[in-house]
Amino acid sequence: MKKLLFITWSVSYGYGTEKSLADVLNRMDKEQYEIHILPLFQYAKTTIFDSSIKILDPLIDYTAENFDEKTALENYYRLLGSPLEFNRRIPDSYDCVIACNHNAPSYLASYLKCGAKVLWIRGDMQELNYQQFPEDTPQYRQTKQEYEMQANVLKSFDAIAVISDVVQQTLAELFGITDNVFKISNSVNREKINLLSQETVELPEQKLFTTLGRLDYNKNQMLLLKAAAKVKEQRDDFMIYLLGDGEERENLTQYIEAHGLTQHVKILGFIDNPYPYIKNSVATVLTSLSEGFSLALVESVMLHTPIISTDVGVAKELIDKYDCGSLIPYDEDALASVLIQYLNQYDGYRESFSIGEEYDWKTETEKTVALIKTAMAAKEQNTKIKKLPYPEVTIHDYELDTYQIEREQMYVLRVIKDRVPYEFLIHRRNENDKLIVFHNGAIPGGDVKVPVFQRHSWAKQLKTSAVFCMDPTIYLNGFLQLGWGIGKNENHYLKNSCKILKKIIAKMGIALEDTVIYGTSAGGFLSLMSGIFLRGAKVVADNAQLDARNWIYKEALDSIISFAFDNISDALRYPEQFSVPDAFEKHGYVPKIYLHVNLCSRADNTAQLVPFLKRAENLRDIGEYNDIEVILHYEPEKGHDGLSMDDAISFLYRVLALPESNF
Repeated sequence: MKKLLFITWSVSYGYGTEKSLADVLNRMDKEQYEIHILPLFQYAKTTIFDSSIKILDPLIDYTAENFDEKTALENYYRLLGSPLEFNRRIPDSYDCVIACNHNAPSYLASYLKCGAKVLWIRGDMQELNYQQFPEDTPQYRQTKQEYEMQANVLKSFDAIAVISDVVQQTLAELFGITDNVFKISNSVNREKINLLSQETVELPEQKLFTTLGRLDYNKNQMLLLKAAAKVKEQRDDFMIYLLGDGEERENLTQYIEAHGLTQHVKILGFIDNPYPYIKNSVATVLTSLSEGFSLALVESVMLHTPIISTDVGVAKELIDKYDCGSLIPYDEDALASVLIQYLNQYDGYRESFSIGEEYDWKTETEKTVALIKTAMAAKEQNTKIKKLPYPEVTIHDYELDTYQIEREQMYVLRVIKDRVPYEFLIHRRNENDKLIVFHNGAIPGGDVKVPVFQRHSWAKQLKTSAVFCMDPTIYLNGFLQLGWGIGKNENHYLKNSCKILKKIIAKMGIALEDTVIYGTSAGGFLSLMSGIFLRGAKVVADNAQLDARNWIYKEALDSIISFAFDNISDALRYPEQFSVPDAFEKHGYVPKIYLHVNLCSRADNTAQLVPFLKRAENLRDIGEYNDIEVILHYEPEKGHDGLSMDDAISFLYRVLALPESNF
């Protein structure tokens, strides 16, 4: 069992990021993970986390008897500045510590001595952009100091997650961090909120707008009240509910009373179940100055209620994807105009928004577990993969038509297409017009940041030319040890790689008919799939995965799906990327194949070869079918391991019809 510590701001309230975090942690497998939470602040005795999750004593407990805020804050800031003292306060040892936001949670997590560290950025980091202030101002100096503190601790983390495209862009722009960063959107338990939204509550007779969140300066509810005052000049048939509490409540109440809005705006405070109000609203309104995400907007769209929001967090992402609302500037007249527009349009009919699974709590839970495994695996793998000592050339795909392949020199050609690096280690010999293409199998340990070309040393033994291929899918996340060329969403990296490779082979002056593609295990899968796109080439696959969905290490498949697809269900749309027989049928072509299988490896025989042969009996719509030769080995001592170098080269030469003198 792995022991995890989550450091978060609070565990008291049931809105926003706290609710999202609770949905994820409550659903994690408690037989695999012992979960502890350190809240920095406690505002109430209640909690929304399961009893199986241990809540540590908060750094500041506002519910304590005889609470002395001055002393509590002094102790808090002392801990922030003293790694040694903070370590003494947290005596337990953890396999992974997860900071549930930047700023203080990340500072404290960076202090702890533990196995692995993850930063989960769940808020807007633009607040650390000190360049937004004049240099001679206190705001500039204070923000720059906070920026430098954050920059220092970012280096402590083995993996970083962001909750939105906005946060990912900010992380890259402010800190230049793009490696080992991936997106995990805050999530919603769709079934739960749909059920809760059916609860009967007292609703106003007027048309209702709802806004959720803490009543504070950043949430900027005053903008909504000012807009409401202007709407009141033209309309009397609206009501605005403010669901939440906070330090701005008194100021907002005074404004409501002073401007005669008591019949149009009501502050309901914190509501355990806000969903009936959201579901029965004309729109959900958000006027925040900044947001890392804003879960309330996702919940609203899931309940088919439009959103009206400033351009913060996930607002633009949702509106662009699902046409589910309106973005507004920080202007009360503009907001009033939009509110009136929605009042004019509303007739009780509710348009449905088909929001994707990216925002579903099951997706977030799966990605969170994968993220934690990523960090722990990276930490456990002490040996880093070193860059190979070959010269490198980088070009864009549109430059390939005029590029000349170098001869008698091994070098890496990196071709950038749609910001994805497709990398090939090339060795073009002068005296031989035959070619062997190699694909990688699994890369033990993962955490790949430089191109890996397995068997590259074989090139010195070969009489033929050689190209070694790198699968850029591996770069999606440090946890991945293989990628099967899947790519990202609809962008099939293997297909793109083969298009580029086809041009490279032509530039080498070698015919595809004089080319053989070779790989073992996952490399065998890549070789078989490449043979479909490189028509005319032959394929030698050794103990290959023939259907990735049947691979015995299910964790490998789950990881690929989690990192390759924003919506996990999208993977079902591309069976031809996971299954060789499905790819044959999709493209109507079967290349000439030599399939080596060890009968003593159940992973390759029972789980791969047998199902493959059954599918092969019933292939449909094949326009060109070349022979498949299955070579069975009985080698108990080798298991999943492939042919030796000498045996493999000898067999590849025979496939290329090279004379015996070359063996």
